[in-house]
Formats: sequence, C-alpha cells, structure tokens
Amino acid sequence: MKIERLGGDMRDLIVGAMALLCLNAGAEAQEQAPSIDDYAALSNMSSVSISPDGERIAFISGESREERVVVVFNIDGSGSNVIDAGDDQVIVEVGWVSNDHLVATYSDRRSVGAINQRADVFRRLIVDADGSDSWELSIYASIANINPADDDHFLVWMPVVSDRRGSRALGNDVSAELGLFGQSVDRERSRDRIFVGADGFNYLLNADLEPRARYRRDDAEFELWSRYNSDGWELVYSERLEREDFRFRVRQSVRWTGIMTGMAGLDATGRYGYFASRGEAGDRLAAYRFDFETRQIEGPIVSSDLADVSSFLRDWRTNSIIGVRWDEEREKTVYFDPVFQGLQSQLDELFPRSNVNITDWDLEMRRVVIYVSGGSTPGAYYLLDRSSNALSLLAREYPNVPDAAMAPVEIVHYQGRDGVDLFGYLTLPIGREAHDLPFVILPHGGPQARDYSDYDSWRQFLASRGYAVFQPQFRGSDGFGNDFVEMGHGQWGQAMQHDVSDAVAYLADQGTIDPDRTCIFGWSYGGYAALAGATLTPELYRCVIAGAPVSDILQMMEYSEGRLGGGAEVYWAEYIGNYIQNRDEVEAVSPINHVDAIRAPIMLIHGTDDLIVPVEQAELMAEAMSAAGKPYEFVRIEDGPHQSYRMTVQNRVELFTALERFLLEHNPPD
Repeated sequence: MKIERLGGDMRDLIVGAMALLCLNAGAEAQEQAPSIDDYAALSNMSSVSISPDGERIAFISGESREERVVVVFNIDGSGSNVIDAGDDQVIVEVGWVSNDHLVATYSDRRSVGAINQRADVFRRLIVDADGSDSWELSIYASIANINPADDDHFLVWMPVVSDRRGSRALGNDVSAELGLFGQSVDRERSRDRIFVGADGFNYLLNADLEPRARYRRDDAEFELWSRYNSDGWELVYSERLEREDFRFRVRQSVRWTGIMTGMAGLDATGRYGYFASRGEAGDRLAAYRFDFETRQIEGPIVSSDLADVSSFLRDWRTNSIIGVRWDEEREKTVYFDPVFQGLQSQLDELFPRSNVNITDWDLEMRRVVIYVSGGSTPGAYYLLDRSSNALSLLAREYPNVPDAAMAPVEIVHYQGRDGVDLFGYLTLPIGREAHDLPFVILPHGGPQARDYSDYDSWRQFLASRGYAVFQPQFRGSDGFGNDFVEMGHGQWGQAMQHDVSDAVAYLADQGTIDPDRTCIFGWSYGGYAALAGATLTPELYRCVIAGAPVSDILQMMEYSEGRLGGGAEVYWAEYIGNYIQNRDEVEAVSPINHVDAIRAPIMLIHGTDDLIVPVEQAELMAEAMSAAGKPYEFVRIEDGPHQSYRMTVQNRVELFTALERFLLEHNPPD
C-alpha cells in the first residue's frame, strides 16, 4: 500500500471552492510549539463520507461556527459545491442517503416541554447534494439504511397507528407498533409503507433489507423471534430477565438484566444475530452471537479483560454486522469479515502508533475513507483506491498542529490505596526527560465517562507548554464494566477522589513528576474534582483550575430537580447517594463548605450559557472564597456552553489563554 497526496487538480479544486482548507499546511515540523489559536481551531475536515456510487465526498469544514459549511466535491475533479450550514446552528454530522442527497445532523438550543426551558436538541435535514433544497426529517423517524436499489428513497423506521384504513405514520400519539417506510429523498411527507410490525417488537433487517428477526421484552420475559428458515415468525429464544429498581422519592429507574436483552443486527447470511452481553458474570460487556439455525448462543466471540466490548460495526451495503470496535487502554478493532480484517491489518501496520478507522466505503468498495488519529498525528483523513492500492491524503484535521508537535502518550497502571487496579494516560512534553516534571493532573468529566487514546487538544496543549499531563480513569468511569461504574456510586470526594490523589502519589514515587510543582485542572465533574482536591487534599496542589465545576452539590441537585421536569434526579441520587436523607455526608464533600482549608490559588472558569452545570456554581464558590479572603480568579466565558463540541473558537481561545497565563504565573514549567 502506498501513500500519495491528492493530485494538484483535486487540491486546487477544493481550495478554490472554499478558500477554507489548508490541506498541506503544518505538514513539516515547526521550531516553536503551535499557538493557542492552533489548538483552539475547529476541525479542518470532519464527518467525511463517500457517496454510494463512489463518485463524491462530503464533509464539514469552516474556521468558525458561523462559517461552517458542508463541502461536496467530485473525486474526478469535475466540480464541487459548498452548502452553507447556517450561522446560528451547530452542525455535527453529515452522510449520504442516496447518490444525490445528504442527511445533515444539527444540534440546536430550543425551548422545549411544557415548562419552556432551553435545551440542546438534535434535528436532521435531508439536503440536495447541490445545495438547492432541503427539508427536515420527522423527529419520529429513525434511518434504517440506504436503499442501494432505489436512489429515490431511503429506509426509515417510524411508529405507526393502525385502524380499518390501514397504517399511517404516527403523529403525536403513542404507539408500540413499528413500521418500515421507503422515505422519498425529495419530500418529508412522501413515504411508502413497506412493513408494519406487531405490538412491542423491534425488527432487524437482513441483507435484502427485509425484516427477518425481531425481539421484545414482554413484562419480564425477553423473546427473540425469527423468519430465518420460514415465512412465518417462530419463537427461537426466550429468557426470564431480572429486574433492578432504584427508587428516589416519587421517581424510579428500572433496569432489566439477562444474557440477552436486545440485538444489534444480523450477519450477511442472516444466520447469526449479534448482541452485547455481560454474560452470567454480569460485569463487562462482550460480543456474542445467536445461531438462528441451531438456536444456540455462541460466545463470547470477542471479549476484553479490561473494557466493555459493545460497538458493533456495520456494512451499510448489506445492513450486516461485520465487526466490533472498543477501547481498552487503546482502541481495538476486530472484523468478522475477512476483507475488512485484511485491510485493517494493513492499515495498522502502516500507522502503528495511531488509531485507524475504516469509516466509509462505496457500493463496490472500490474507494474507502480512512481516519487516523492519536499516536503520531492529531488526525487525518485518507482516501484508499483499492483498484490501485493507493492511499491519498484528503486533509489533515488540524493542519497547524504538525505531527512533529504531538507529545507522546503512555499508558500508566497503578493501584488505588485499597488495592483497586487503575490506569490512565500520561502525556509527556517533547524534548524533556521524564523526571521531576512540572505536572497537571486532568480528571475527566461525567463522571460516568472516560478518556481515550486519540487526539486530545487539551492534554496536547498543556504538554506543548512543558507540562506532564495525566488523565486518571478513576472508579466510576464508564466502559470498564458495570462493577467499576458502581464502585463510584456514593464516592464523590471519597474513593473517586482518592484515585486521583493516588495517581499523583504514584507518579511522584516513580520520579516522573515533581510533587511540589503539581496542579489540577478539570471540567464539569473534573471541575468538581479540582475543587475537591483544593479543599479535601490541599497539601497536594500548587494551583487549581476548576472549569464548569460543581461546588455545592445540594444546590446543584436543586437545579437538576427543577430542570426539564427533574428527569435526571434519579441518576444523580444513584451516583451521588441519597442527598435528601444524607445531607451531612453530601455537605462533607461539597467544596464550598471547606473553603477555609484552601492553600493554593484557584481559577474558576465557567461559560455563562452552561445548561448542564449553571454558572451560579462558580459564582457561589467565588463568593465563599471572597468572604474567606482566599485568592482566586473568575474567568467568565460569555455565552460559553458546557459541552466542548458546542464551544466556539473564541470560547476555546479564552479557555486556553486563561490556562496558559494562570499556569505560567503559579506553576511555571521552567
């Protein structure tokens, strides 16, 4: 396999059409570290997809949110066009539903519900590839698949109501019946009914895009039905599920557990159905399959000793499951299809330090889109022509952050003080010996979330300024099994915080970091962890940076109870603990109640348009610190959101500028 750059005509075509892309900028090493603007930049190319006929590529680009566009270009160089994505909208994804039509997904902030509160909602537009027209897809529709045999329609699942006149798509009514429709690419209300299912069933399509398996939970009984060797439906598997209830005041959450509680899809033959299960052990998810011929469960066919295996890969051409991808310390991919597995193996050899994803392909699988990130590159898209075995660079995702500026990321395993095995990502500054380094520990948000091995602009920015950076995967983090998540329940400021503190102690004992030059920075729950570090373990940190932090847990819960009907309060009660009955325990780990213990200077950073953790949380902490005479800064990011994907370039610049200035003042790297 050989790597080439796109031909000059193609490069000139794209640059001429957009005046936005810098395909080859930043390819060579720079003497100076990239600037704040370079790390704050939006992705130069994202959500790259290829048309079913393999003739055109679409992607998102633009230097600012206001300038984001969808670019469509012909691979043969015969033409291109740019579709304005809208000034006040956040476009997050684009893909093809036919050779001439795209689906574009947007995240908008709207007033929702009877209480008329603002929230982030997603909507999808069907867009002509030439940009001439668009219409909004129903919120009730779920795209099932492209229909390769019919370029004028794509397939959608929709709830339906049935009466003597037949079936029709659901409006505002509620129904458990699911219908498969051929949706016109030109008009929202133009769709043809293909199939209407029975009450309560979810359906799986085979390679001919026909429903051949279905499943449902009827009370506590899981049922799997099949038409694999029959025109009629046959019950092929059932099991009694265990019910887990968690109650908090008038609300409750219900989880059903069992060997099989759903199914991701079928293989190309229709004989096997794939699903993720925790098995009889009930901890980490693994990949299993069900043989519709023998009516037996097989597996686990793919499992991990560290992480959940739950992301199934699908071939859109046959709607079939062809592999799984998951993250241990680093990303892992296993394909069941030998063609895809052979290609993945070649690419892994070509980019041995990075995560390599086969992201899209045409109907003939002649042209394939490849995405490479992490390791030795901040991200790049390639186009593979399998007829010539040539791999051409489409674009670098962040062209002003060259490969030479990528700080190495290592996996570090350590133990918590109670013996729990933990790990995290250690990013080391380039050109410095890994000994007595100035240090920033960076706990993630969530807290039921995790960090990954691909490109992370926050850790790379900090490393470029001379700091070692560690991201601990503390107990309660997601993706490492159900037991590990539950180990974090009720452990805010306690065992979860100990895991962060123990990482500092371990790296200091190893001689990697200088414990006297250690700071903590986090966002969201990570912001809470930063304030908890400042108040519960004040001896550890020379400075503290708390982004979008929870400072007063009880006040935060009052906000959550009043937001969108209080739907999140059960989740928080399960994770934090019963904050109504155990107020004293919750107050004991709320940073705002321990301001007197603070020794280090603190910087609070918060967006004023944060809908997840309101800016009042930072304001309350600032007021308490002022009253106690403690040093702090408060950086308000005007109109700043909570989620990083919604941040504008200016939001990012303000964040990185404040980080750099505060660290240089209170914990200089030299």
